[in-house]
Amino acid sequence: MKPDLNLSLSVCVPAFNEAAGLKEAVEDLCVTLSPQIFSLEIIIVNDGSTDATAQISEELAKGDDRRIKVIHHLRNLGIGAAYRDALAIAGGRYFTWFPADHENSAEEFIQCLPYLREDTMVTSHHGVADGRSLLRRALSSFYVRILNKFFRLNIKYYNGLTIFPTSVLRSFPLLAEGFAIFAESLIRANRSGCKIVELEYPLKKRKGGRSNALSFVSLFRMSKDAGWNLILNRPKT
Repeated sequence: MKPDLNLSLSVCVPAFNEAAGLKEAVEDLCVTLSPQIFSLEIIIVNDGSTDATAQISEELAKGDDRRIKVIHHLRNLGIGAAYRDALAIAGGRYFTWFPADHENSAEEFIQCLPYLREDTMVTSHHGVADGRSLLRRALSSFYVRILNKFFRLNIKYYNGLTIFPTSVLRSFPLLAEGFAIFAESLIRANRSGCKIVELEYPLKKRKGGRSNALSFVSLFRMSKDAGWNLILNRPKT
């Protein structure tokens, strides 16, 4: 069976010192999103890693150069830069991201299939099946409440895996350096007229190591990005 080219999907895999989970994450994408389901493109962005991430990325691309591309940052630029660089070269009709720590399952994308449209973005939240630490859940809940109140939205989760029509995501500039890139993408796509569908899927546990989400650098970038987004994207009264 030939893949449906209307379902061509580019997946950004940002990786900063993710040697423990990167190979398994990419293999999950390749196996789960088989050619019978998606015409798949995986773009690994090695974001200035100091472990074996760069080597593993190149080995994965060498083994499947038709589907896997690699971008190397000489220093850590943040997940926002990784996301933008992957988007710039993406060839798929739809675009999303996938964590290199394999905290999510590629199965999340399968449930999105019935909802994909040129004017619709499809995202996932974890509901009660959220295995993250109490601190991460509390910070995430606070972040969601602030954004929803300010932007007059009712989104359950801003950092989930979201599939966008690539043309929509390229129709406006993205400025965030850190994890706020995901909220910025959702908010700006919604303002451009893109509808949102929210689905629920349980969160897995990390393959290894600690999440970069609560590092000092990540929190600083997110705080700065959130502040700029509140200023630049202030709702019209």
